[in-house]
Amino acid sequence: MNSLVKGWAGLGVVLAIAVTARAVDTMSISIGLRETNSAQDIGGNGGTSGPIEWVNLDGQTLTLDGTWQQFTFHLATDPITAFTGNGILESTTGKGVLEHIRYKSNGGMIGNSPVSIWIDDLVDNIDPAGPPPPTDVVVQDWEAFNPPAEVTFQEPRFSGSTSANLQLMPNLSVVDDTVAHNGVHSYRSDFQFIDNDPSRWVRLTTFNTPNQPNPTVQFDMNSTITFWLRGLAVPEPGSLLLLAVPAILALRKRRTA
Repeated sequence: MNSLVKGWAGLGVVLAIAVTARAVDTMSISIGLRETNSAQDIGGNGGTSGPIEWVNLDGQTLTLDGTWQQFTFHLATDPITAFTGNGILESTTGKGVLEHIRYKSNGGMIGNSPVSIWIDDLVDNIDPAGPPPPTDVVVQDWEAFNPPAEVTFQEPRFSGSTSANLQLMPNLSVVDDTVAHNGVHSYRSDFQFIDNDPSRWVRLTTFNTPNQPNPTVQFDMNSTITFWLRGLAVPEPGSLLLLAVPAILALRKRRTA
């Protein structure tokens, strides 16, 4: 093997080591509920008018390691924080709308990495008073739609409140038939932050999405909203080289010693 081939082989090993050694990025997860006083059944179009409150703001963490992780929001007991509302979850009908999922950067190398997040099995569990047991109501599982349908959630740059946090590309939200937590479909969103500022976030909104927009959820009846997420952040080639520089220098030093 000549020196050039050896050099490229060594660089490949170094890059592989750099990717393996890189700390796994994380994101903070929370949801925004719109107080529309919806009269629809769970999952139905509950409208777009009303203030928005956050549930358990940035209180849960998604590790971007390619594994499925479940997120649970207890509307009766989780802290409520104002986004455009007053910090109190209110509804005259006992219902409102799941307006968005909030994906917030936690810094690290994430600004140098396109991010893909899949969601599956979006469920509203309700527990009315009295004998009936708690009931899981599926808001969306994406099984009835095929790629590249846009269902429930808009593309990441749709929201004007967070589009400035994102690169122009990638900007994608579609049904995916290659990855699923259950069944054969999930829903994939691709985006990239403009930098590593840990305050950057995405408002992945349901506002007037082409299919199943503004899904109604129960606010009372001990409502608990759950879903599964799977996330990956893949460094760009330039970032990989930066990560590999210390190992490359060490390799060169060893060869010249």
